[in-house]
Amino acid sequence: MSPINERPDQVGQKGLFEAERFAALLEGYPEKMDQLESFDPQVISLLREHAVWRAVHGSAEAEAGLTTQCRWIEALAAKCTSTAVLVQSQLTVGHTILLSGSPRAGELLDEMRDGTIWGWGLTEAEAGSDILSMKATAHHEGSEYVIRGSKRFISNAGIATRYLVFARTRAERSSKSISAFVVPSDTQGLSISRYEHKMGLRASPTGDVVLDDVRVPASSAIGAIGEGVGLALSTLRWSRPLIGAVSVGVARGAFEQLMKVVGPTERELSELIDSHQAKGHRLAELLMQVLAARSLLYDVTTRADISGELPSMWEAASTKAFCSDVAMKVASDALEIAGREAVGVGAPLHRYYRDAKILQIFEGTNQIQKNAIMKELGSVNFARR
Repeated sequence: MSPINERPDQVGQKGLFEAERFAALLEGYPEKMDQLESFDPQVISLLREHAVWRAVHGSAEAEAGLTTQCRWIEALAAKCTSTAVLVQSQLTVGHTILLSGSPRAGELLDEMRDGTIWGWGLTEAEAGSDILSMKATAHHEGSEYVIRGSKRFISNAGIATRYLVFARTRAERSSKSISAFVVPSDTQGLSISRYEHKMGLRASPTGDVVLDDVRVPASSAIGAIGEGVGLALSTLRWSRPLIGAVSVGVARGAFEQLMKVVGPTERELSELIDSHQAKGHRLAELLMQVLAARSLLYDVTTRADISGELPSMWEAASTKAFCSDVAMKVASDALEIAGREAVGVGAPLHRYYRDAKILQIFEGTNQIQKNAIMKELGSVNFARR
């Protein structure tokens, strides 16, 4: 059953205006948070105060569609990548819960709409793209599960009040060996052992979540026991376009910042056309790249919303890989064109460049995305959707 019940024609100009208007409130926060490597609690307060969580999750009667969510994330990322990733990671958990069909889904999503922050606990030190290499375990003891293990590179580590943790419930390596559990952050035995000091997304708290004999009620399971692999892979078909939206926002933000630095006046524009076409062509090409990535993203999301189905894996992977490559290309070229105006610590283009690189790596490297596309080459059918 699809979690989507919003049609793209319901995504009105009012909603898009609200996303852009809220993103403008972030002015001044991104560079400060980046330099301090800390997410400002005031931004979280702004997200709650302006009901952003309700806008991106929608209501129980009309859940927000993929297009709406990507529009919000694009607007946020154009100003602050770390804030966009905070929202994106929250939506990833929300989609897993929706897809699970859990009886608790309504209750948990209501908490998200009210501003409860979540972390998605899937990745481990030796189990990134290969989910079946996971070592964290969850043993059934009476009316509880006891979870042991650790998770690596978990977004929202330390600021999340709940985590959706994936753990092995069967010893064998199979698609039915992993399950998902809700674990409150204050559960005895759960701790953050270290935080990553990253090149990009420096304000996004990323860390290792340790689960040392963490006990949770059996009712904490999301979906049936053994359905974790299927839930994770289905969620990626939704979350990879969300990363595409972050990437489009970064590409757009870098282009907009570049135009603030070198944007031609009417007289300079005439000179570009008459005498400096090479530079003008570079600016035009960057704009074309942003538009191409944006068009791919919203083509995929609009068709998903119309069909009421998740994007296919090849579409989701293509969106994530292409859009993040464009973000890196635009940010890199923007640095070259802007020159000394861009390279100093604290300069926005400096931050966009560093943020863009990590988008090619996390949520599955772009090489892994190409593997996913390769596996589905035989099922590509442009006429079907």
